[in-house]
Amino acid sequence: MKIRILVYFIVLLSFSQTQAQEEYARYIVKELTAKSYHGRGYVFDGDRKAAQFLRNEFKKYKIQPLGDDYYQYYNLSANTFPTAPKVTINGKKYTLAVDYLIDAACPAIDGKFAIEVLELTSPDPQVIASIINNRNLEHKLLYIDEDLALTHMKAPQLREVIDQLKNAGFHKGLILNSKQKLKWRSLTYQNKKASINTQSLFLDAKVKNVAQLKISPQLNPEYQTQNVCGFIKGTGGSDSTIVITAHYDHIGAIGKKVYFPGANDNASGTSMLMYLAKYYAEHVPKYNVVFLAFSGEEIGLLGSKHYAKNPLLELGKIKFLLNLDMAGTGDEGVQVVNGTIFKKEFDTLVRLNKEHNLMPQVKVRGPMDRSDHFPFYEKSIPCFFFYTLGGIDAYHDIYDRYETLPFTKFNNYAKLLIYYIDQYNK
Repeated sequence: MKIRILVYFIVLLSFSQTQAQEEYARYIVKELTAKSYHGRGYVFDGDRKAAQFLRNEFKKYKIQPLGDDYYQYYNLSANTFPTAPKVTINGKKYTLAVDYLIDAACPAIDGKFAIEVLELTSPDPQVIASIINNRNLEHKLLYIDEDLALTHMKAPQLREVIDQLKNAGFHKGLILNSKQKLKWRSLTYQNKKASINTQSLFLDAKVKNVAQLKISPQLNPEYQTQNVCGFIKGTGGSDSTIVITAHYDHIGAIGKKVYFPGANDNASGTSMLMYLAKYYAEHVPKYNVVFLAFSGEEIGLLGSKHYAKNPLLELGKIKFLLNLDMAGTGDEGVQVVNGTIFKKEFDTLVRLNKEHNLMPQVKVRGPMDRSDHFPFYEKSIPCFFFYTLGGIDAYHDIYDRYETLPFTKFNNYAKLLIYYIDQYNK
């Protein structure tokens, strides 16, 4: 009877600790996705507020600083939108992020313009030139139905045509329509011509169409931002290091009312980083552990590129690097980029997952260059890039919110990472 009671209390304690850890992770995501952080971009100091919060969390758990009080500063260029745009088409006011989004590289535009409906029926530059040259397009906006155009050309061909039009000099700008959901991003530059993306806006070429636009971006060519860098000294006396990375930035805000919370991308990965930081602060490992929270990922991996070029600890001392992005689901398991490259390490992950029955599956993937592991991979640092699979499909839109992030397999995913990291300590 006493043994049963003891087992019961051990199980209860373990469950209580797991719940507390998940509550901490939820707290991190909820904080970083709050409106006051303005989507953690480069307008209204969103990135700086997020960095300060993470620095304070490191301090709270007595994680040592790397860099200047945990910060590694660098400059980037960012096209920002501190003022909300105004868009009216054929007398109807359109709602930002619901009916349309401005292009992230949009320059300033202000005025009333006639709209010319263009039907792109071929990717051939000569055919497109003939369509354009036979019309008076000066001082007009060009409307293109992308779904219709894709019946005549492939997506890369359409993108090339549109990119050329965004920098052509004979018109005022573009209205690009599609049934696809509206997604945004961050960019470092401005195009020559204004552009907006609409959803399900169908214009009749036989009638007169008019748009009123007022868009006032601010290009900041030398915006100072920061990586947030923490360090736990291992007990083994070695200078070998395990590195955990995640980007805390997201795509920011457009004006004061519309912001992109970025719960899964990547407040969730940042919360996993902080979860592990808190865990290893309480369970100090044999090897050193470095925690790098990067800004600048959404605008071109700029934070990780800067760190890889200017490391605060010697890169050659890194035993392995784990980069965490989109950690908030897991219904269908976890994807491991570079698993085909570091096959022995990937096989260890698969074995640990099977032994402890944690994730539905651990899927393998080859190299890719779209996250913060890549600048380190280019320098021959062994690394994985993880992201969870399944669940919500909100991505780079206003719907990637804390309230809808399921945390489906978060604790099991954390346990898998801890088991993997700890096998280096044996």
